[in-house]
Amino acid sequence: MAKLNIVGTGPGSPDYVTPAAKKAINRADLVIGAQRNLNLFTADIKSKKVVLTAKNINDSLKQAAESVKSGKNVALLSTGDPGFSGLLHTAMESGLFETEDINVIPGVSSIQACAARLNLSWDNTRLFTFHDKVSDEEKEKLISAVKCGRTILLLPNSLGFAPQDIASFLVDLDTDKETPVYICENITLESEKITSSTLGQIVGQSFGSLCVMVIKANNQGTG
Repeated sequence: MAKLNIVGTGPGSPDYVTPAAKKAINRADLVIGAQRNLNLFTADIKSKKVVLTAKNINDSLKQAAESVKSGKNVALLSTGDPGFSGLLHTAMESGLFETEDINVIPGVSSIQACAARLNLSWDNTRLFTFHDKVSDEEKEKLISAVKCGRTILLLPNSLGFAPQDIASFLVDLDTDKETPVYICENITLESEKITSSTLGQIVGQSFGSLCVMVIKANNQGTG
């Protein structure tokens, strides 16, 4: 049975691409993905490929659905892991696919890679993503988690809720300015950079669009 294989491509480095991802892409009749993801699989793509952009995502999903219905296997490349701020939600919400049409191949997310760099056990953290939207409801959940002293791993929104905006937002609500903060930029890439700071110190700074923000409880350290 033909499938839409939503393939996690990892945080960016080819070192974090799984054999399962390569196998799925090698077997696909159609590969759809952002150019940076396609570049990770130059030697593995044996079929037609479509460069995915913000403007053509709806048309690309329709093409994928039509291909699956015609008996072709499709690989849809999703940065990181498809299940966290990835394309699994997008595909499911499109209404173009039945649950049985979809096969998810997990990948290493930037959240995982950042936690690993910081020697941070993240089984008791709160995860947030502001990639798709910045809602008042999610902001309230963030405030609540901070007030409860939870360590937070989050994906900022570079256009409206970047790390410096988040810090300013929390400080304005009387969050301790000395709360430890870590910013992992371009994780696993050659340009990787990790900033260790505090909420008060990062207000007014700027960071790259590919970053993860960690907000830690004052009584917790790394390691």
